[in-house]
Amino acid sequence: MPGIFFTNTWMLAAMAALAIPVLIHLLLKRKKKRLRFSTLQFFLKQDDQSSQRRKLRNWLLLAIRLFIVTLLVLAFARPYLPQSDASNTTGQRRQLVFVLDQSASMQAIGSDGQRWAQAKERVQKVIAGLKPDDRAALIGCANHAEVLSGFAPPAAAAKLLRDLQPTCGSSDLAEGLQQAVKLTTGGDPEAVATVYVVGDLQRSACHNLASCPVPQAVEIKLIAVGDLFAPNLALTQLQVDAHDGAKPQVVVANFSDEDSPNVNLDFSVDGKVVSSRSVPLKSGASTNVELPVPALRPGWHELKASLQAKDALAVDNARYATLFVPEPSRVLVVETRQTKRVFEEESFFIRAALDPTKDSTNSLQAAYNVMQTTPDELASRLSANPGQLPCDVVIVPGLKQIPSGSARVLTAFVQAGGGLLLFLGEGISANRYNSEFRDLLPAQLGNPDLSRDWGYGWRIGEYDTNTVVFAAFRLPNSGDLHIPEFMKRYGLTPTEGASQLAAFDDGLPLLLARTVGRGRVALVNTCADTAWNDWPKHKTFVPWLHGLGRYLAQKAGLDQIQETNSLVAGDEFDIDLGPTLRRSQIRLQPPVGKETLWTADDQGRLRDTQFGVPGIYSLRDRNDKELRRLAVNVAPRESDLAALPPTEFQQQLVRAQEPPKTMLGANLLGSRSNQKEFWSVLLLAVLGLLFIEAIVANRTLA
Repeated sequence: MPGIFFTNTWMLAAMAALAIPVLIHLLLKRKKKRLRFSTLQFFLKQDDQSSQRRKLRNWLLLAIRLFIVTLLVLAFARPYLPQSDASNTTGQRRQLVFVLDQSASMQAIGSDGQRWAQAKERVQKVIAGLKPDDRAALIGCANHAEVLSGFAPPAAAAKLLRDLQPTCGSSDLAEGLQQAVKLTTGGDPEAVATVYVVGDLQRSACHNLASCPVPQAVEIKLIAVGDLFAPNLALTQLQVDAHDGAKPQVVVANFSDEDSPNVNLDFSVDGKVVSSRSVPLKSGASTNVELPVPALRPGWHELKASLQAKDALAVDNARYATLFVPEPSRVLVVETRQTKRVFEEESFFIRAALDPTKDSTNSLQAAYNVMQTTPDELASRLSANPGQLPCDVVIVPGLKQIPSGSARVLTAFVQAGGGLLLFLGEGISANRYNSEFRDLLPAQLGNPDLSRDWGYGWRIGEYDTNTVVFAAFRLPNSGDLHIPEFMKRYGLTPTEGASQLAAFDDGLPLLLARTVGRGRVALVNTCADTAWNDWPKHKTFVPWLHGLGRYLAQKAGLDQIQETNSLVAGDEFDIDLGPTLRRSQIRLQPPVGKETLWTADDQGRLRDTQFGVPGIYSLRDRNDKELRRLAVNVAPRESDLAALPPTEFQQQLVRAQEPPKTMLGANLLGSRSNQKEFWSVLLLAVLGLLFIEAIVANRTLA
């Protein structure tokens, strides 16, 4: 039998108070008084009986009062019988909550096998040891924590566990603990609550544990699987910069403490391997690898980079991207200078910005197909096929001499739906422009205006980011348009119906646009080369010119190159298909498995879509026309398999503070879950003895 222990051992010193009842009895003892009486023969016998009864009552009162003091002292000393974990739960119902890590890292394979398989096996053993009246709940932690099953009989929980599989998402164990605390708080208050955290304790999943305080009464146990550090190679990013025509880049990372001198990297486009190379990787390092991509025909394309490596986690050895290449906009550029050196031509910067990969055999399809002509050939090129536009946009630098008939042909071209971009330049005649292009110009030209001070010119002031021209600069850190400097310009007076898209810092128009018929005309108040400004030397020139080309060609949406590679497996996101597809049925073809039907909402969006498997997904309409391709990848943070030690995990947990106890009795007479206390029984006995003592003390004896 276990011994009795005391919480407040120092209270036993109060046993000295047992002397108090003894002193009271001694001090209050009745003294006999002599009284004169005629005869005592009739009282002697009765007096002896009363005296014996009084002595018996006094001894009884002394014993009761000593017992009361003893019980009070013991009650305040709080005696208890310590209980082991086994005896503590004997006869009590148990409520177990399993927080299961279902992230991609649980698919990792080590020396003991797959982490997920190990986790399931150990959880099944715990469930098998439960009694029929115990209850178990399951919480899955992937991209979001989800209650898979509330408190249910062990057999039901075991059945659900058998069919569970890991996902390709990322987990947050703190979110899972929050759900577990909610379950235990709303469960049976008489049951013993235990939360099991089951997983590899990946550091990226344990970054926020302190945000979830755990009640003192809830026990947290860990079922940790896998090694604290597992070597792994991964592709963490695949990006295609379609606007600049750059080659795709893939980031290869080595989450290991050993070098990997020869890692084979394959790159395929539309299922065909176009590049295969060996990449050396230092331990704990990452590197960017340029991947060549051939010129692509218009339409949707899928790109895949893959590592041929034997490591702990296979799901992050491949990365996907999709690319839409539109039919390139046809741009006809008028060149006014005849020179053998291309970089001296007035339209050199325009052609280089719109089609930087021209004549390249190993590049992306450019968004613009640039053609070149002379001022004298312009009219014949535009009127070669009557009734059909020979191009989408015509770009005309400053013309010193305007060929006869070119203004008329340009007007007809714009009215039929074409786009016209006019630059100004040295030596042009403002009067001739105003006269010849009066039906096209969005402003009347005044006199040339030199810079305010040599070496200090004008800057770009206001510009309209609500238009597609400056859409590339809507987000912060997307380019500083206030850097380019302009040394010369013309005075402009906007015509009726013209819209100002940009202005200098003193308010004079820099870019004006106007709608003529079905087409658009834009006038830039500077030259096309670097004679009057240094804009072509800055990075903002290319996205601005691309935006202006789309504005004039009246193309947007899928009429421009699009890259989609940022979707994370398991995340929820909206897919905007446009208002033309509102309330339409959309067919979704996953990389594996059967296709499913989705319905767009009133705005033409697919709401809260979630793709769990990495790969390429295709969206098609009811006529089997492909609308969109989506690339879904594993979150890069899942590739680092470094884990927390169980002791460190426990140290990061925060216990909820118990509400303050304001009463002395509550402080002295509290209870603990691992101790069987019986102070309350002692206090009840004291109350009973006080009642008996009052009766005995007040009873009158004859």
